[in-house]
Amino acid sequence: MKKNTVNASVGSDNGLEYLPKFKMSFLAPKHWLTWLGVFILWLLIFTPVKFRNFLATVIMFFSCKTNKKRYRIAKKNLLMCFPEKSETELNQIVRRFFYYKARIFLDYAFLWFSNKKRLQQIYEIKHDGEMRGLKTLEKNIILLTCHMLALDHGAQALSFESNIVGLVKAIKNPVTDWLIARGRTRFNTHLYERTYGMMGIISSIKSGSQFFYLPDEDLGESHSEFLPFFGVQKATITALGRLTKICDAKVLPCTTIFNDQTGKYEIHFMPAMSQYPTGDKVADALAMNQMLEKLILKAPEQYIWTFKYFKTRPDNESSIY
Repeated sequence: MKKNTVNASVGSDNGLEYLPKFKMSFLAPKHWLTWLGVFILWLLIFTPVKFRNFLATVIMFFSCKTNKKRYRIAKKNLLMCFPEKSETELNQIVRRFFYYKARIFLDYAFLWFSNKKRLQQIYEIKHDGEMRGLKTLEKNIILLTCHMLALDHGAQALSFESNIVGLVKAIKNPVTDWLIARGRTRFNTHLYERTYGMMGIISSIKSGSQFFYLPDEDLGESHSEFLPFFGVQKATITALGRLTKICDAKVLPCTTIFNDQTGKYEIHFMPAMSQYPTGDKVADALAMNQMLEKLILKAPEQYIWTFKYFKTRPDNESSIY
């Protein structure tokens, strides 16, 4: 795979850090529509929560009617994971997913432009006592999380208290890529591009940064094992156990949920995974999947169901999509 060296720059200690730079070419006419969207999102910062809720509801109805492909993928994933649910229940979850997808998108300008004081007003960390305890013990921490719609808000909230590191995949639109990376790295977060491996991440964890890790995607058979995920065989990444051992770390599960009644983003922690790792990569990966299920079930309608989590099938099974 050809590596993208255009937007990356070398960090002083941890290898290749992902730091997109603003370019005058971003102001070219072909990007004006993107900037118009950014301006509209900036204006929405100053609107009431209820107005953004209403606007998200309108967008949800439109998305469900026009985005048939993503609707079908989401519903297929939900059917695989929750076969006991009725057709009506599945459709309701998909509609709520599209509502929250729109609603959280309407808040993206907070990530890009709001100051720390304003952001702290919309973030609420729940049950973080164990993380403070692990810090007291000077234990390295891996934050195990999943692809919830509000994950960027969770990472930013945590960066107010600790140094956060994460992996990133470049976006084709360079303006959007710069904006998102800028939003993620405004405070104490550092990013590394996936294609460059884990050396920068490992070095950062050992230096005291907390790794915001999302291992729930299907990245193919390489370095994966087929293990149950909501009862369905899924190509599961097995790196967490090895990474935890190499970094002498504790795995602390967390997730971010948006509360549309209060307009706040809630970061929920669960107790650190005990007796982990075991040394058995399959058992460790299975335990990871089981923990991810618990995180998702806290707000299943806010999980990004439009990803093809079951794209890779065992024994050459036909695609479910």
